[in-house]
Amino acid sequence: MTSNICIYEGLNKNKCTRSRLRGELYCPLHYGFNIKSTGENIDNPYFEAEFKSILEAKDGNWCGFVFPSSVKLPKQITFAIDAQGCCFEFLDLSGVVFKEPVDFSDSIFKGNLTLRNCIFEEISNFNSCQFQGSVEVFHVRYKKLALFYRAEFMDRTIFKANFVEQANFNEVVFRDVVVFAGWRETTGRLHIPIENIVTASGDIAGKKYATITQKIQNQLLHTWSFLYDIGKRFQKESLDAVKQADTKFKIFRRSIAKVDPDTNFFRVFEGGGFFQGVIILKPDQTLFSKVDMSRVHFRGTNLRGIRFIGVNWWQPALKRNGLYDEVFIRNLMDGPLRHSSLPALEEACRNARVALEENKSFNIASDFYIGEMEAVRQQQPKLLNSYFFSVAALYRIVSQYGTNVAHAVLVLSLIFLIHVKASIYYQLPGDQILQLDCFLRIVLRSLKILLLQGVSDSEVICSSNKQEWLDLSLRLFGPIQMAMVAIAFRARIKRH
Repeated sequence: MTSNICIYEGLNKNKCTRSRLRGELYCPLHYGFNIKSTGENIDNPYFEAEFKSILEAKDGNWCGFVFPSSVKLPKQITFAIDAQGCCFEFLDLSGVVFKEPVDFSDSIFKGNLTLRNCIFEEISNFNSCQFQGSVEVFHVRYKKLALFYRAEFMDRTIFKANFVEQANFNEVVFRDVVVFAGWRETTGRLHIPIENIVTASGDIAGKKYATITQKIQNQLLHTWSFLYDIGKRFQKESLDAVKQADTKFKIFRRSIAKVDPDTNFFRVFEGGGFFQGVIILKPDQTLFSKVDMSRVHFRGTNLRGIRFIGVNWWQPALKRNGLYDEVFIRNLMDGPLRHSSLPALEEACRNARVALEENKSFNIASDFYIGEMEAVRQQQPKLLNSYFFSVAALYRIVSQYGTNVAHAVLVLSLIFLIHVKASIYYQLPGDQILQLDCFLRIVLRSLKILLLQGVSDSEVICSSNKQEWLDLSLRLFGPIQMAMVAIAFRARIKRH
């Protein structure tokens, strides 16, 4: 739309300048070129000069500016920026340090956005932004809260970033390739070799020696010089041997070390965050590498198909891997709210388990299966059903949902010992002393029953109905518990 009317005629020049930077109707009386409507991508030859004056004045009110592709920001910005509702072409913020809060919410990034080695020292707000081009965030540190709530990424997105505090990605939409990755920086140590200190001596002896005393002194001097050279050579060889031994020791220690003291790791979501209700349209092209997931909320996000490499899921409160949502819901003091959150938690744990199984991470997936079954068990309407009278509760008691070998073996041993103790009670009168051979016979008999082997009547000291019911119980529950042990073993050594 074109017009010859100056809507800012009679107003101050600053307001007219703001108008042209926001892409609104321009003033031809002041600037002498056609006026175009808001939102159009125009080539504004006056933008650079006018924006430079705003930067020099440390004026961070950039709301609604339409930035051309040639815009450049200084390497350090020491004032707060309010750039809500802006429109950017290709934007490169490499090496820029933002000392104060920045707000780019509701902005549109039409072209590629590149951030390399940037630092946001205060809150950064990208809520409801639309990224139409690729987003490349490399070695960027967000030291305070980072907000991307309801943002939309329409092209390839790479976040090689370190969120020191929380990051909010709730309800974000990723339409293309997505990569969240940490990185490491290695600081090399400078080793300065100690050079040998060489002592030079001049020609002390003269050409002729007039006296015997001078000859003796000269001979002693040569002897001392010879011994001194031997001592220096021995010292040098000793130092070289020590250095070689130290070098070999460092090489050996390096070969068995798991942590490099000279390396700093920067993980994504180091300070926790929110990844709830996120829509990932290409999960098979999504990667999380060197990411700390231990304090990230994932409810409502489908993680199936996503690849995970070097991700930390460990929850100290659970003493196993799991979602932070499980810890959060467990600590809720509001019972109805906790109970209503369990179905979403069950789904989140199931999605994470399936994703890890697809990544062949079966041991970690078993921990998420525990979280899934715990959510199922806690959804029982009655309290006793949650802990005893339900399939999930019994499965938990006998083998920790078929995932814990030690727990299953402990329960099997307990069943066996109960049978031995009860057999001793039923086989021997109360006043008879238990002999070793009699104890071994009872133990062997219980072992045969557990292994479903036949037992002769001669092995029974005192037959009774109670003993027969006891034997029947061991024949019934013993093999079932042995099957639980086998299932737990398979869950831990599964390969496909």
